[in-house]
Amino acid sequence: MDHAALKKISRDRKYHPISLALKKFLSQSKISSTSVGTEYVNLVEATDRILAKRILCPRDIPPFQRSTVDGFAILSGDTESATKDHHVILDVMGKISAGKKSPIRVSSGKAVAIATGAKTPKGADSVIMIEDVIIEDKEKKILIRHRTDKGSNISPRGNDLRKGQILLKEGTWLTSADIGLIASVGISRVNVYKKIKVAVLSTGSELAEPGSNLGNASIFDSNRFMLASMIRKHGGEPIDLGICRDERSLIRARIMNALKFDVILISGGSSVGEKDYVPSLINELGKPGIIVSGVAMKPGSPTSLGIANGKPVIVLPGYPVSAFVALYTFGLPLFYKILNTNGPPVARQVAKLASDVKLHNGMTTFIRVRILRRHGWFLAEPVSATGASLLSTLAYSDGIVIAKYNSRGAQKDDRLHKGQDVEVILLRDVYTARGGGAQ
Repeated sequence: MDHAALKKISRDRKYHPISLALKKFLSQSKISSTSVGTEYVNLVEATDRILAKRILCPRDIPPFQRSTVDGFAILSGDTESATKDHHVILDVMGKISAGKKSPIRVSSGKAVAIATGAKTPKGADSVIMIEDVIIEDKEKKILIRHRTDKGSNISPRGNDLRKGQILLKEGTWLTSADIGLIASVGISRVNVYKKIKVAVLSTGSELAEPGSNLGNASIFDSNRFMLASMIRKHGGEPIDLGICRDERSLIRARIMNALKFDVILISGGSSVGEKDYVPSLINELGKPGIIVSGVAMKPGSPTSLGIANGKPVIVLPGYPVSAFVALYTFGLPLFYKILNTNGPPVARQVAKLASDVKLHNGMTTFIRVRILRRHGWFLAEPVSATGASLLSTLAYSDGIVIAKYNSRGAQKDDRLHKGQDVEVILLRDVYTARGGGAQ
């Protein structure tokens, strides 16, 4: 097929809106959490795993009434007459340390020294901070100069969590705070979904392994490593199927091997070139085959989505930024659907656009940006809205702005404008925004 014919096929290709493509793909994907299965893991291994079963709180937390400060456990009624000019004097009966039991009972006119976190003694209904008293007679007496309300500086039993309440729901993406919460109620193992096994294959006779000798017409394969990293971060276990040359029989054999895993990602071979065999090979494996061929987004428009022998397949463009966008747009929602989760917390930052950005006609545009700060404002400085092959434009960005191309009657809004507010999906933590100016 000559270049002109290929160009015409590409021009005539029908591009699906992202929302429609995703809906078709997810609705026909039948793999579920049931087929993936569950397992118990220790808390040290549970970060970024997804709960397969809700957790009920097995006990009240705190499990007893405790002091929130270092001070003295007292009866609040003893302090009613205390003023700066009239001190109330209480006898100190002893001391209670955190983690220790005490038989002491507080009665009127008495006090007990108590440490932060210690169980309050019977009879006491408040704790006065050590800074608010005068200690005399070798710590045997305290002088109180102001009234203390009932319940002051005391955390009641069950003040944080109550026995039987839902601690965390099924589908929770476990963060470090969640792990701490689970440990705080005495649970050491949790039931989570097994990681999705995702086969990752790169196609292209021009590709070379990083670390090998690079030929004159070759490039290093970055896609497999980038995609595997994304998979690990978002609930999957990547299975590396390596690089396959652009030979139909070899690619077919690799795809057949990939069918034993849960999801298949194939990088390259998604377009309409003479050696773009992958879509036709997927169709040969049975219906429905390829269900979306081409998506209205830049970068990533050649993306294809299909079902091969019951397994979801995403055919990613060979250009690395396109592959990243395609996996972000279709792979991550698929993983989350399989694992019954909404995904991990996603950091977003509203910023003002630092310059105009022209959008692709009829396409959703993924704009790579840096986050800057000028005169107290967060700015989104465009790095690139094109350059699908330039991985540095992604690596050196702080986030992505997703912008739809809108048509307003006869006047098309074909750009984002300098100064308008945009939502940036952060790809990295931005602790200190770059740039000078007034802060």
